[in-house]
Amino acid sequence: MLKLPNRYSFLALSGALLAGIGMGLSPAAADGIVAKVVNSPLNSAGLVRDGYTALNVYLQKPEAQGIDFFNPEVIGYGIPAGGRIEVEMGGGFTRNPAIAMDAAAVHMVSGTPQHGLSSKALGYGSVEGANENIFVLTAANPEGLPAEKLLPRATVEKLDPIPNIGLKVFHIGLGNIAFTNRGDKGSVTVRIIDGSGKVLGSGSAEVEFWDETRPQIHPNNFLHKGQNHNWQRVEPGGTPGKVAGTVPLTFMLFDKSDGTPESNDGIVGAGIVSVKQLKEMNFTVPADIARYNSGLILKDMDGDGRLDPTKDQIIGGVIEGDLKGYDVRSLEVDGAPVLSQATSTFSERAGNRFGGAIMKVFYHTEYTAGTYRPTFALLKTPGDLKSGDGTSYTYTVIAEKK
Repeated sequence: MLKLPNRYSFLALSGALLAGIGMGLSPAAADGIVAKVVNSPLNSAGLVRDGYTALNVYLQKPEAQGIDFFNPEVIGYGIPAGGRIEVEMGGGFTRNPAIAMDAAAVHMVSGTPQHGLSSKALGYGSVEGANENIFVLTAANPEGLPAEKLLPRATVEKLDPIPNIGLKVFHIGLGNIAFTNRGDKGSVTVRIIDGSGKVLGSGSAEVEFWDETRPQIHPNNFLHKGQNHNWQRVEPGGTPGKVAGTVPLTFMLFDKSDGTPESNDGIVGAGIVSVKQLKEMNFTVPADIARYNSGLILKDMDGDGRLDPTKDQIIGGVIEGDLKGYDVRSLEVDGAPVLSQATSTFSERAGNRFGGAIMKVFYHTEYTAGTYRPTFALLKTPGDLKSGDGTSYTYTVIAEKK
């Protein structure tokens, strides 16, 4: 059994409670374990009305809500001994009865970017529940699957200074797609149930379906042998990717698609120009996108390999709160930005299966210790500064003195 560092002690205890490995929960603490539902990071259009369903269900804990649950020091969930986890698709999520509710249609994940938890290697499966919209996940071992046994593959675990532990996300529609999005919105309810039938934890979230497809930006760890890009730790003033043992922040970009699973073109030629670079160019960020206070995401339109906000297309930007990084920009080689490239450039296998494009970013923290949370967003309509944000993702970088 994995030996946990001392700093895990409190969070490991709460993980044991909610995973049902020998302890119970009070009813009040058992509510609200679903944080939100988002589009799958490996599909270009999983939440479009009347389209296919491909999504992620983000979980959380009472003491670690939202983003904080994805801190690798927080232990995720497990499958209780003799028990089960139910994932119920409600509202407009409409079942295709020809697709089985098995582990090819629902996948357990630890962390984000995703570290998949293999059903075959770890010994869990899924079947249809009391109604046709319920996944029922159980462990092959009658002792269940405690959270501390749900680890990413060994090669990844060794790369991460603090590996993700336990179930934190459900990926629905990664392999087989069992649902379609009908109506205005859908809901997902998760229940963790012990061997006696007691509900140890539950929660639900709704998601509104999109009227049309939109560009996508998601965290991604196809590069660097799967090392985790989120919650990296550097000294104040440090930059993930330039500090030993760290990697650049990396994204998967999808262009607007035709709404089918096969339509997965990436946004090639995109990169980030920092606020400092914009000032050097004497460029003032338009009022409609003033929220992009740390940089702009541009698409190189003339193929010159450079980024110029006066002639290239503005497709998004970077948003930060009171604690801003010193600089955020695309990686550079010989003074030129390294722009996004098709996924197949890095991995033919991943490119053939998922499509998309990969963008790598340097995020330079300020010389102040703290938790930095830059949000990277894409406009609903590229070039239309009034269209609002369509998709976004917030990375966490910890600057701490050692």
